[in-house]
Amino acid sequence: MSSAKDEVLLLFGGTWSERDVSIKSAAEVRTWLEAAGFRIRPVRWDETGWVSLDSDDLEAAGEPHEPWELLNRYSSDGVEVVFNCLHGGPGEDGTVSAWLDMFKLAYTGAGVVGGAVSACKITFRQRVKGMGFKVPQAAVIHEDYWSKNIDVVIQRLRSAFSAPWVVKDPYGGSSDGVKVVDNMSQLQEAVSETLKLQPMALVEQYLVGQEFSVPCLSLRQGTQPQILQPVEICLPPGVPFDRQVKDNGKYVDPESRKLCALDYRCPPDIDSNLQLELARAVKQIHMELDLGTCSRTDLILTEEDFYFLETNTCPGMTERSLVPYSARESGLEGVELVRRMVEGAIAQHLKRWSGGAGGR
Repeated sequence: MSSAKDEVLLLFGGTWSERDVSIKSAAEVRTWLEAAGFRIRPVRWDETGWVSLDSDDLEAAGEPHEPWELLNRYSSDGVEVVFNCLHGGPGEDGTVSAWLDMFKLAYTGAGVVGGAVSACKITFRQRVKGMGFKVPQAAVIHEDYWSKNIDVVIQRLRSAFSAPWVVKDPYGGSSDGVKVVDNMSQLQEAVSETLKLQPMALVEQYLVGQEFSVPCLSLRQGTQPQILQPVEICLPPGVPFDRQVKDNGKYVDPESRKLCALDYRCPPDIDSNLQLELARAVKQIHMELDLGTCSRTDLILTEEDFYFLETNTCPGMTERSLVPYSARESGLEGVELVRRMVEGAIAQHLKRWSGGAGGR
């Protein structure tokens, strides 16, 4: 019979755009955790509340509860660790971290501050730039100003940096809402569409170069974070690594208009000295931004330097996701990956609550 210390609350679902990815991630993570010897307590976030599941079917119907009811129940039962598979939204922006901190539960993902800073591409850019790293030239557009000054904003953007432009939802996960546009009409349409969803839009200069995604794991107390093998994302210029490409593993070639298979290189096609520099930079960002048990940082290498785009603190864990893929190429199968993430969650929890630093 398993003890409470062998039990893990698996939190997934959500009511925002990444729900389907979250459910797929949870299914993979559950399999790996069970193979690692843990007993799983699945809890799904639905529109009506949080649902505790007894079924193997992660999409089965169930009775909804208030979050605090279930957290209090499991905490009272002695469950100490939460594996957070809530991608994006409140699951990744520090909101859920704050709830779990109130019940002094260890959890995967970042703490409150790390989650809040990294979940917004704008604040991530500001912090990384302040650390001395480069980010693409960009402009932040506020909905109120845009609605009254569209022509002025468009002209300023055209003067600030040349086409093509990348328009982003600052809070969009799984590369939701990323659009590459190359004329003023498309730019206006893309910004307007983004501002229907959020009060701000981020417009960045499009950079030509090699695109990488680099996972980083926090391990036991007293050890340095581990950089996993960087993944090079091989796409032709002008094709964004958006959610559709990620989910389908295919893209439309802009020249031939043919459907092509997405390709990754792991290890990447990069000089060993540059790869070492990349690893040091990602590790520094992971540590200084307090990104928790596992982060995945995205960047572009141009002819000049590395330019950092964003980071994820609850990255996807599906069969197509980059973190499990990178882990396999680094010699870590899924079972060992999630075991280390649970160990990292416990280590982060002990660090968070030592010396009265709770909830950081």
